[in-house]
Amino acid sequence: MSGPDARISPNIEPHDLASPTESMASSSTSSSSSSLTLPFITPSFSHIVTTKLTTDNYLLWKVQTSTYLRGQDLYGYVDGTQPKPPEFLSGSTDSPPKINLAYSVWKRTDQLVFSVLFSSLSDSILGHVLSCSTAQELWNSVVSMFSSQSQANEFQIRFQLTNITRGEQSITDYFDKAHLLTDYLAATCNLISEKELVSYILNGLGPTYESFLTSITTRSDPLTSHDLYQLLLIHESRLNHTVTITTPSFDFSASFTCSSQTSGRGSSSSDKQGRGRGRSPNTRGGHSYSPNNGSQQSNMQRPTCQICNKYGHVAL
Repeated sequence: MSGPDARISPNIEPHDLASPTESMASSSTSSSSSSLTLPFITPSFSHIVTTKLTTDNYLLWKVQTSTYLRGQDLYGYVDGTQPKPPEFLSGSTDSPPKINLAYSVWKRTDQLVFSVLFSSLSDSILGHVLSCSTAQELWNSVVSMFSSQSQANEFQIRFQLTNITRGEQSITDYFDKAHLLTDYLAATCNLISEKELVSYILNGLGPTYESFLTSITTRSDPLTSHDLYQLLLIHESRLNHTVTITTPSFDFSASFTCSSQTSGRGSSSSDKQGRGRGRSPNTRGGHSYSPNNGSQQSNMQRPTCQICNKYGHVAL
């Protein structure tokens, strides 16, 4: 439809809209032709924002969605800086009003943003935003829903960061944990300074890094978390190398030699005791171990009497 007899229809087609030239000529409130281009919205939004909003991941969801919207130059549709233009253009008294093309473009873009946000909500959250009709209404509803919870989470995260400890973690895992907590705080607009972060990390290293702490505290120049990470990686590598060198290895050859010697002594003693068992030291061929063993061996070399068993003579 076109011409002076055109009427407003709820199912209006794009060709029924006032052209950008007509809109600008009719009213000073119309947008420039360059602002009437629909923005490009990535179709694969689910591949960019991978986390759906639940009751316990609001901070992560907010960071992902707000970053995406800013990157697409669409954040104004949720924070109110991209206001809704007038729906109709004022015309002359003898002609009906025309639809403002700028409003049509804004409406379509707003609904695309609304769809993006709506698809990022889990089933447990969708029921709270069904009455929303614009992207800004949906965004404000979610923010209001989680505002009190966010404050409680902020206190909890700050407490965890203050009391963070390395335990048995590697330096890399320890730093990842600390930076994750600071990122969560940053999502609530509560930034942690480099000095605070370095202090929290140093306090949680534990006694294994006592010598490292001593050397760090004597530094006069400021230390960033990145510099601290590099220094700790070097120190961790040295500690692991020292543990490898000082760990004793089992010597199988020495163990075998010691075992053989012990076994030899035992059998020798047993044999010697066995030979002397049940015999008198004075009997022929008898052996016994005693302090007088040397004199007994000397007497055994002298002739022995067959009758009186005395040394020094024999019975002829």
